[in-house]
Amino acid sequence: MCGWSQMVTLFCYIHSVIANCIHLLVQDLEALCEPALTAMNKVNWSVVEAVGDQSSYVTAVTSHIKQVLPNIRDNLASARKYFTQFCIKFVNSFIPQFVNHLYRCKPISTVGAEQLLLDTHSLKTVLLDLPSIGSQVARKAPASFTKIVVKGMTKAEMILKVVMSPADPIQAFVDNYLKLLDDTDTSNFQKVLEMKGLKRSDQNMMLELFKTRLPSQTTTGRGQHGATAVREETSRIKRLEKLIKKKL
Repeated sequence: MCGWSQMVTLFCYIHSVIANCIHLLVQDLEALCEPALTAMNKVNWSVVEAVGDQSSYVTAVTSHIKQVLPNIRDNLASARKYFTQFCIKFVNSFIPQFVNHLYRCKPISTVGAEQLLLDTHSLKTVLLDLPSIGSQVARKAPASFTKIVVKGMTKAEMILKVVMSPADPIQAFVDNYLKLLDDTDTSNFQKVLEMKGLKRSDQNMMLELFKTRLPSQTTTGRGQHGATAVREETSRIKRLEKLIKKKL
């Protein structure tokens, strides 16, 4: 029993060390990309006159990824699952950071939003190719990884599409926001209004309308509880039916 306990302890320790190492690798790459995201916030997106190639901050992020990824992959060649874990942890951390920096870009003109949308799509393409960047062997990225990237970067794209949409009529703007983002967080809606550079009075009016569009917490909670109860009852009945069949 003592030997088995020691083995479990050792296994947990090794697992912890590996997790910490992956976390440090993710932090290092994030630190390299952070100045580029900060540079994105320093651009005056309200005076952009035309959409061009991808912005310099995207080129910088892409360059850092292409320099770092091959080395990490080569060193984890004999333990590919850890490289996959690194990729998943990186996008899980980088994409929310990118979205947060995107919220700080304000105000944004329609053309500025179009340029940011192009930049976001370029970053999305790079991130989707993350597991195979610099590799001579073309490998399909794990479905779980692809799902994370698509979901996170699609949110960024939808934020920009809302910013590009006209603020008037306000009912249509609010409904379009809820349709594209399905986000009932009032603070996030406020951030989008600030990205559009709307007057404070107009923002307050939209916020009030936004709040009337939100489902009642009481109703939502009751509905979720009711659905859970139904699932539990259905599961209980199925288990009972199996038991009866066995006895018969």
